[in-house]
Amino acid sequence: MPPVAFGEALLAGIRLTLFSDDKPDRFFTIIKFWMDETSGGALSLRGGVPTYQVEDDSGHYLQFP
Repeated sequence: MPPVAFGEALLAGIRLTLFSDDKPDRFFTIIKFWMDETSGGALSLRGGVPTYQVEDDSGHYLQFP
């Protein structure tokens, strides 16, 4: 898997691995990517906040950020 930057638009179905020094690697599948304009406005950003809805290997749905 090639590295990706946070905020990069990713298509549904792409699998990601998050690496951490203090936790085991975690695997996710992208469900949805969008730019959250509401959060961007609340943070006084000119654009939206990149947001991902993902599913982990155990079937749990998560949203970042």
